[in-house]
Amino acid sequence: MHNSKWPSFWKIRIDEELEIELPLVDIGDGFYIYSFDMTGESKWNRHAAQALKRKLEGYSYDGFVTVQTKSSGLCQELARDMDCYLELRKSYKPFMRDPKHVMVKSITTHGEQELWVGREKYERFQGKKLCFVDDVVSTGGTVDAALMMAKEIGLEISVIACVLTEGEERIHYRGIPLVSLGHIPLPGKNVDNK
Repeated sequence: MHNSKWPSFWKIRIDEELEIELPLVDIGDGFYIYSFDMTGESKWNRHAAQALKRKLEGYSYDGFVTVQTKSSGLCQELARDMDCYLELRKSYKPFMRDPKHVMVKSITTHGEQELWVGREKYERFQGKKLCFVDDVVSTGGTVDAALMMAKEIGLEISVIACVLTEGEERIHYRGIPLVSLGHIPLPGKNVDNK
């Protein structure tokens, strides 16, 4: 059990209709986060996309880019009226033509991960401005990897959209505007096991 410094659940409001309770979980070595996993959550993704679209009005971008898998449903909802969006994969696939890849470190994954994308997916986005979509922006590792990939491919990330910021509240990241629907704390190692 953990001490009373952090509640067992943290409530967040996606929009005026949807409130969610996030459980406090140990992701390894006594490091705690409030778990927000949008995978398979159609309602969460739908509500979050509608709320983010309202916040993105006024920003200039030609499409969306995300990292598989936790933000895929959200990006699909955001790009509903577009022909396609760009999804960076976490492993190499043999069908990728002229693939590009970068390394990424995230607090929710042990060790480094790779991001991959083939020319057949990225070519149509070269020279464009894209909105980077993520579920949670915490330390910024995933955003940094997306920015590295954008440079490799030849596109610009002009705005970042996430459901939540974690730890540090942000409205910019490396000079790029960041829009979010809420903020959660990052308990980290501050939770005592008893």
